[in-house]
Formats: sequence, structure tokens, C-alpha cells
Amino acid sequence: MTINRRTFIAGSLGATATLAWPGRVAMAQQELKLASFVPPTHVIWTDVITPWTREVAKLSKDQLTVRMFPAMQLGGRPPELYRQVVQGISDITFTLPGYTSNDFPMMMLTELPGIAKNAEDGTRKLWSHFDKFLARDFKESKVLMLWNSDSASLMSRSKPIRTLEDLKGMRIRTPSAAQSAQLEALGATPVDMPANQIYSNLDRGVIDATMIPMSAALDFKLIEVAKYFTIETPLGRSPFLVAMNRARYDKLPPDLKKVIDDTTGLKLSLAGAQTYDKKNDEALVAAKKTREIITLAPQEQKRWAAAFKPMIEQQVAAGEKAGLPARGLVSAYGLLG
Repeated sequence: MTINRRTFIAGSLGATATLAWPGRVAMAQQELKLASFVPPTHVIWTDVITPWTREVAKLSKDQLTVRMFPAMQLGGRPPELYRQVVQGISDITFTLPGYTSNDFPMMMLTELPGIAKNAEDGTRKLWSHFDKFLARDFKESKVLMLWNSDSASLMSRSKPIRTLEDLKGMRIRTPSAAQSAQLEALGATPVDMPANQIYSNLDRGVIDATMIPMSAALDFKLIEVAKYFTIETPLGRSPFLVAMNRARYDKLPPDLKKVIDDTTGLKLSLAGAQTYDKKNDEALVAAKKTREIITLAPQEQKRWAAAFKPMIEQQVAAGEKAGLPARGLVSAYGLLG
């Protein structure tokens, strides 16, 4: 075959295009997989996370998109969600640190009773203490959202809860080891359980009650199976988390990292907190129509708070023994005298 100048130039251009094209395709769009245990109707999914994914696509000019997988569509069980994002099964997860409390020893301390007045107050405190105390729990991920739930309530199937004595021996669902310790301090028997399993277990009498924020009564249809709702309890509140695989984030080009950075953090977390506080009010209105709402009396609140003091000291001592700045964090929350 005779290679003339025209043939050489044409071949060279073709080779250059072949080499360049894959790179252009790779840069055209990057997709992130976001997984969670919540149903697609969950208020955070619909009102906070979905609008955020649209904002990411818009600001990146569709160079970065988020594909959503609710209700454990990527497989596994809710307590496995954080491990899944660390392992790269998903790129982003929406979960509770409390589902795997041992992975988050400092975050456990933020679930102690008396940490905040409401979800927004608790969320601001989480972020104000993040760099100094909490970041060490998230070395394998990048935190996009971290926010508190609205105030915890106790939803019972057949027995109203008005006093400490009512709690004795009751089997009560708990979301985390930290909150299990609170129930034990009150004389109840905690049962670890993800939120999506509460309905069936409460309906069948496997548990007598559940400890969960009032907002969840609507998202998980708990008004259908609980008859009594005890509110204004001095219980701790759950932190919620949206985290991204650290390596996946690090591999993004600078402009797409900036999109992630500019749209997440405290601002997006406060949107989650405010959504929960609003949903709390809506759930109360809905429950009052057919169920009994029990407001814990001020004197009972003091009794419960007194019952928690030894447990708080024990958890601080255990944290310090493990080499964690537990006393510093709990003192920053104002829980120690």
C-alpha cells in the first residue's frame, strides 16, 4: 500500500478523534447513585433531596446527575447503607448513623437527652461542633447533610404512657444503641429496629410501642397502628445523614466538586430540619383526629430527666476510656454540670 500525504493526514486525524472521543464521553456526564431505606413518598425524599438533585443537574448543566434508589432498591438492609456507600455500592446514601452506632461513637453522644429545643436548633449545634468533635466519625465519606429530627415521641399500641411506671417492662422500638440506653434508664426493654419495620411489628404486637419523631407518624403511616402518642418527652433525638463516598467525590473534576460543595452543608441540612419540624406539626394535627395525644406533665419530665443522669455520665466515661473527647462534646451541649 502506498501512503501519500493525504492518506497520512486522514489517518492521523482519525486516530486523534478515536483517542479523544472516549474522554469527551466520560466528561459529558457523571451519574451518582443515591440509595436509602425510605419510601419515595418520604418527606425528606420529596421535599429536600429530590429538589437538590435537580439543582445539581441545573448548576452542572447536566454534567452531574443523581439517580435515586429509595426503599433499599440496591439491595441489602437499612443498617448496611453506610457500609454500602463506603464500599462504593452506592455513591451517596441517606441513612441514620444510629443504625450502626459503633461506627459513629461521637455521633452517639449527640443523641443524649436534652441536646436541643427542636430540629433546627439541634442541626445548628451539629454543624457548630462538627469540625472539632464529629468529623472523626466520617473519615471514609463526605458529609453532604447532617441534621436532627424533630422531638422524639412514644407511640404505643394499647397502653398509654403517662408516667415512668407505665414504661416498666414495655418492649419499645429504638433506632440506635444510644437511644436504647435511654429506654433502659427508664425501665423499658429496647428493641432495635429500622423505621420501615415498625408498622408491621407494632400491628402484630411484637413491640408495645415505638420511640420515633412525631413526623414519622405520617411518613410510615403509624397513626393506623398506634393508639396513644406521648409527646414532649425529654428524650434524645436522632441525627440523620446524607453522605457521599469519599473516593467518588475526590475523583470529580473541580467544577463538579464545587457544585456539590455549594449546594450541601448547613444550608441543605437546615432544610431537612425545618421540613421535619413542619411535618411534626402536621402529624400532631392528623393524630388528634382519631388518637389520644398525651402531653407529658412537667413533673414527669423532671423525673425522666433525673433518671437519665447516671446514664449520661456512664456514656461520657465510656467515651473517655476509649480515647474520645466525649466530655468536651457533652459539655459543649451543656449536659454536664
